[in-house]
Amino acid sequence: MRIRMLFSAFLLTIVSTFQVYALSRPEMEFKIFQFPRDSMPRIDGKTDDWDIVPGDYSYGTNLINDTEDGNGEADPKDLDIKVTVGWVKGMNRLYFLYEAYDDFWDFERFNPRGYRNDIFEIAVDADLSGGQFIHNKQIEDRIENHFAFSGVHAQNYHIYTPPQNNAWVLIWGCQPWVSYFPYSNYAYSYDFKHGESGRLVLEFWITPYDYAPYDGPEKAVESSLSENSIIGLSWSILDFDGDKRDGHYNLAHNVKMVSDGSYLCAFRLMPPDKKFLKAIEAEWSFKVVDMDRRMVAFKDESVGNITRWKWDFGDGTTSDEQSPIHIYEKPSVYYVVTLEVEGTAGTSRRSRYWEVMVK
Repeated sequence: MRIRMLFSAFLLTIVSTFQVYALSRPEMEFKIFQFPRDSMPRIDGKTDDWDIVPGDYSYGTNLINDTEDGNGEADPKDLDIKVTVGWVKGMNRLYFLYEAYDDFWDFERFNPRGYRNDIFEIAVDADLSGGQFIHNKQIEDRIENHFAFSGVHAQNYHIYTPPQNNAWVLIWGCQPWVSYFPYSNYAYSYDFKHGESGRLVLEFWITPYDYAPYDGPEKAVESSLSENSIIGLSWSILDFDGDKRDGHYNLAHNVKMVSDGSYLCAFRLMPPDKKFLKAIEAEWSFKVVDMDRRMVAFKDESVGNITRWKWDFGDGTTSDEQSPIHIYEKPSVYYVVTLEVEGTAGTSRRSRYWEVMVK
């Protein structure tokens, strides 16, 4: 069994690397708002941090459909939701704000499967590895399937609305650790009791993983979130009203989204809104491409309408190329490299101190 588990994990890595799958609702592309680093949401169950997000980043009841119980569109008088998703450049986190009105909040009945609570369910496949991520038909043993495959290359979160016995989520997979801080965080706000109507606010963030094994985070591989890239994401709502399930509504319009990454929706990690950008700001990155030759590639990442670039490599040489490649003649850990840019809005400089090191 152990050999099969290891082989399955190895095979999964290979498949995830080379295959990209189609997604549901190809006519639509949803957006994920980029929060400025100084304005990322506090996880406190309040919505004021989200006031800076434009309205077209929020997705409501009109976009979900009951594709399992056959109820079609949700009635806003029964269930009315709004979901907003955000991210912060440089952090592999997805932030969520879930706001929901329900005419009957169901959260007091115990069920060993954990499904008798009203549920907000999300599934995420950030590297678009696609395909089944809960049940692998090639692994016959149910226990082996769970520990070697379930939730490993894409994750499913059954989030209780509101929490049940102090548990905020059921992870449908072999890695419950993804729901623990510092790999996720959450907060709620509501004032209703079981069976009552009312409005709930759920605020949380998660870390998506390309590889999330049962063993724990030490061997896990976080998904790398980058500007303008597409990830696979969808959500569903399991709405229970007393003795019956009132609906299983989902954004993908296909209930397979809960267990198959090919049925998620396309979400783009958006660049920052223009109102948060400076008129001109120098910024750049670098990579040592050949340490033996002391060759460094510099990449301009400046903001604004740039018309001129001037690089000072810290060794007495300069360049006016936008993104030059430079070879240092001498080894040093003390180079100070500066990029000065000029444009219609003025000038800006960005230095990096003792970061560019060659030996």
